[in-house]
Amino acid sequence: MSLFDLMLRNYFDEKMLEKLSKVKILIIGCGGLGSNIAVLLVRCGVKNLTIVDFDKVDISNLNRQNYFFYQAGEDKTSALKDILSKINPYVSVKAVNMKVDESNIDGLILEHDIIVEAVDNELTKVLIFRKAHQHGKKVVLASGIAGFGDCENIKIKRGKNFSIIGDFVTSIQEKKPLAPKVVAVAAMQADEVLRMVSELEFD
Repeated sequence: MSLFDLMLRNYFDEKMLEKLSKVKILIIGCGGLGSNIAVLLVRCGVKNLTIVDFDKVDISNLNRQNYFFYQAGEDKTSALKDILSKINPYVSVKAVNMKVDESNIDGLILEHDIIVEAVDNELTKVLIFRKAHQHGKKVVLASGIAGFGDCENIKIKRGKNFSIIGDFVTSIQEKKPLAPKVVAVAAMQADEVLRMVSELEFD
């Protein structure tokens, strides 16, 4: 057992620790939401994580994305994998550098227990939700993360196998996404993932 696992014993019971070690989580999108969600989940003891994105780290996005200045120009997936491995060297992170679409999403979703939507494109959000529902997977989504000064408007809407988090109003097309609100939503998405993990049963 690693020192990281020993530390986690202060926060979770054995049953939850076992679930965290077995659950397979897919994060689609490694920007402001996805990079922060991944960091939070690894800090909480998630052992098996797949991160998917097709973009590179851009200096203009460092106001909200969990990367470092020196990583500018790197693939987001490889840069994030490096960060996660520094947090917990024993985590298993599969970095997939590709754009998710109708042709490749099914295979990704079928391999995982919980799906996390962390993308900007509205059509891709709908695709992720539809496919997760189709395959009977739990999914956590975001809607409304832009602007600042109104984090009290962030809400959680839950249904069968899904949670959606955000203010359900603001669009990044109208307002800029800034770290406080983006990270607040990311933290709530990560918390919903933990709640879903606690509900899972493994053989």
